[in-house]
Amino acid sequence: MSDSGIVLITDPNKIWAHFGKNKDNVIRDITSIKYWIKSNNYFPEIPDDIMIQYFLTICNFSIERAKQCLDMYYAVRTVTPELFTNTSPTSIGMESTYEQMTCCPLPDLTKNLERIIIFKMNDVELDMFDVTKATALTYVNTFEVKMWEDLCLGEKIVVDFKNMKIGQAAALGPKVFRRIEFILEKVWNLHLKEIHCINVSTYAEKVVQICKAVFKNTLSEKIFTHKSIEDLHKFIPKEILPKEYGGSQKSLSELNDGWLKKLRQYKDRFAALENMDIFNANRPEFGTNNLAEYYGNYMKIDVE
Repeated sequence: MSDSGIVLITDPNKIWAHFGKNKDNVIRDITSIKYWIKSNNYFPEIPDDIMIQYFLTICNFSIERAKQCLDMYYAVRTVTPELFTNTSPTSIGMESTYEQMTCCPLPDLTKNLERIIIFKMNDVELDMFDVTKATALTYVNTFEVKMWEDLCLGEKIVVDFKNMKIGQAAALGPKVFRRIEFILEKVWNLHLKEIHCINVSTYAEKVVQICKAVFKNTLSEKIFTHKSIEDLHKFIPKEILPKEYGGSQKSLSELNDGWLKKLRQYKDRFAALENMDIFNANRPEFGTNNLAEYYGNYMKIDVE
């Protein structure tokens, strides 16, 4: 691992080939979307080619769907500002959250070109658990940097509940998972393949049950609980896992230290996003009131 942080190994040519694309095709599609963005006057910036390429990939190279997700990448900040205010990796307000949690993409892809991400509560004393900042850490900050550093055909998340405290579990209610689902679906296009839960205690099992009840079938059916690490290996090749999970990689702590270095390299990007003027009344799909109503309807929960 270099001093510049963890390196996410990928192969764009293999990713593109999966969709029947090559470099020239991809450049053409990027140019098309960039022309569309410049033709509209409500985007707060002209996205970098790397960003557009990423959204094309997670949207299976559907240009129209990539446009929608790119639009929502910016617009979502108007309805969930708490996830994007003082939540950057270098923000003082996030220090305790990063001490409490690990959220680390692993360096190697699976043979199916999927990226593994491990979520784990760290074994530390808690002053306070801020579930909003925890959501920002996992589904905003991690995915923001992954967008710049990674290309894959989907993510598989491993959630290790080993160190989860009762207070943390109690904070993970239905509205938390509905908001996560909104971000996964409307921004990241449900690029998530599977969620694998390990070391699930009795109270952590209740968290998993709430998550399954809140998520739509397209997501809830992707959640698996494992009684052993060996069972996890049936879904995720152990050689790419950290050594404490039976793998050949460095320890999760070492890998996460490298990922934190990588996150800090994007300090300027996070600052630019936090200071960006997102609101624009000319936005045709989602004027602020319409998006707020749309988000409000999405967040309505009916759970047994």
